[in-house]
Amino acid sequence: MVVFSPVFILTPIYLTLGIEAAAVCMFGSFVFLIKTAISPRDKGFNTISGKVLTKEGSSTKGKRVAVIGAGPAGLATAKECLEAGHKVTTYDNQKIVGGEFGNRFWPGGKLTSSPYVTCFSDFEPLRQKDGKEKWTHHTKEEYVEYLQAYAKNFGVYETLKMESAVSKISMKKLPGEETTYNLTVECWKGGKKTTTTEGPYDHIAFCIGGNRTPYIPEFEGLEEFKASGGKVFHSAQFGSAKSIEEAFNDMSDKKVVGLGMGESMADIYGLMIDVHPRPPKDVTVAIRNGAWVIPRLNPLNGAINDWDSTRIRYSIPKWAHNATVFFCSFLSDFFSLSDDKERAVRFQLISKIPGKRPCYKPATKSNRFASCIAQGKAKLKHAGFSKFENRTIYFTDGTKVEDVDCVIFGTGFQKTDTFKDSIKFEGQEPPATCPCARFLRIFDPAFGPTVGFIGMGIRPMVGSIPTVAEIQARLFAQVVSGERVLPPTNVMEARISSDRDIAFKEFGRDNANGNSASSGWRSVTNWIPYMDSIAREVGCTPSNMWLLTRPTLAYKIAFGPMTVMHFRLRGPGAKPEIAEEVIRKLPIGSRYVDMLWFFSIHVSLALLRWPLLILTPGSYMSFGSNKYTVPEMKAKKAL
Repeated sequence: MVVFSPVFILTPIYLTLGIEAAAVCMFGSFVFLIKTAISPRDKGFNTISGKVLTKEGSSTKGKRVAVIGAGPAGLATAKECLEAGHKVTTYDNQKIVGGEFGNRFWPGGKLTSSPYVTCFSDFEPLRQKDGKEKWTHHTKEEYVEYLQAYAKNFGVYETLKMESAVSKISMKKLPGEETTYNLTVECWKGGKKTTTTEGPYDHIAFCIGGNRTPYIPEFEGLEEFKASGGKVFHSAQFGSAKSIEEAFNDMSDKKVVGLGMGESMADIYGLMIDVHPRPPKDVTVAIRNGAWVIPRLNPLNGAINDWDSTRIRYSIPKWAHNATVFFCSFLSDFFSLSDDKERAVRFQLISKIPGKRPCYKPATKSNRFASCIAQGKAKLKHAGFSKFENRTIYFTDGTKVEDVDCVIFGTGFQKTDTFKDSIKFEGQEPPATCPCARFLRIFDPAFGPTVGFIGMGIRPMVGSIPTVAEIQARLFAQVVSGERVLPPTNVMEARISSDRDIAFKEFGRDNANGNSASSGWRSVTNWIPYMDSIAREVGCTPSNMWLLTRPTLAYKIAFGPMTVMHFRLRGPGAKPEIAEEVIRKLPIGSRYVDMLWFFSIHVSLALLRWPLLILTPGSYMSFGSNKYTVPEMKAKKAL
């Protein structure tokens, strides 16, 4: 029915209005597809959110740039600034590069996105020892090795100052002079602490992430539970262990209750139950609002599952994609030809999401825990904690679990204010820490091009943070060089207001938890639309016209796995040989039946929506959209 839906739409038009009307509809839908088929967009996309607001400028080299943080975002920022001819110093308080993942990730854990969906756009994933491609998900050690190779290849290692924490930033701004910054740095070498002042720097890039202090909700009786011998853990605590056995020894042969179903907890449940040599004797998995679980490997064909994150899939309207996900999950469960208990667990979880809106919440890309539940090794409870009473936990559905030994909270991290919790800022009010209060989530209008935030507040619903951070880093380096000039303050504030409203309308209803930095609506983005919005400013988006002029390449871009290599095909910093080779060798992301499904939805919607190109041309960057003057838009106060 879905595949033939375009025929169902065209036939009555032809029969009632004639062949001319049907031909006009077909031509209009064809133009609509060219404008939209490989260009996913946010819900509520409007002229100001789609307009390129930075301007071309003259290039300058030799700027002094301080990069704070040596995780993936920091390394990419340092590399891009070095490549643009600037002097870079990179600070990090850890011993090795990799940020939170490299230094605090639990043993046995793997990335939730596969290598070609996670890698940077001009440095392929490392091959295996036998020389074969690495398709499956990296372990912590493999990904750190990749980051180290990336840093060495592009000269970033020479900029690193590890075990060096920036504790204070002093801003100097005198009339007629450029703004500069001095950094107070605390360094640990040989067990001794030294404090130095370094600088001046012309630009600062904050690349330090937001997951710092674990968030554990307050519950009645929790302290009583601890006093009676119960142990309380947070998912972040297991990263300091050297092995799976060491990480989960406290749970051996114990009665364990876990709260939460983010990506971390999904892996922890599986490792603790299925991999540890002495697993718990009883495990209850408590989930308050359901979850959209996407296995790392597709159960239908064994392929890497995030290869299904294609442009053709994510460029249909969000409501249509959401309906597709839920409806197909329902059909798969209702008409199942086998007793697949894991699939049943996944559908049970997706059906408990409020409003049945899986595509409006970050996905959980791990399936091992579902296997444990399906095999009876753990029990699933769709309820939150209500209170503790000695060693008994009461749930919001009125049930309880008695004689609990350990509780694991997978409840995210506390909201952090960088300039209150870790870095003192002097000279004026510190930059905005809320990502929705920054232009493109990168620049605070009060600081203009001198301060940028890379990799902070950009968690994609699906996809990978390093790829988003890299495209941010490319724009930041262009702004530092003067190749792109930021718009006036009122224009930036107007764009901030527009983006904030769009984000709240789409994510606020489903991600309203303001207590955790990792689950609030302000931290999440739509992966491909957000990267495309930054790429438009850089000038490196794939061309929709390739559907006509380079159809085989456009086919791989639209139907192949989303990779940040899309943004190296043309424009500033283009490396088309590397990018095109990778794009062409990656397989088509979906099964052919899925491709037909999504393409048919595209054609059907295009047949109904093509008049929008004329009625609202700005929303589709069509003709007439340049008449819209952004500076005239009244800016709202950003959060």
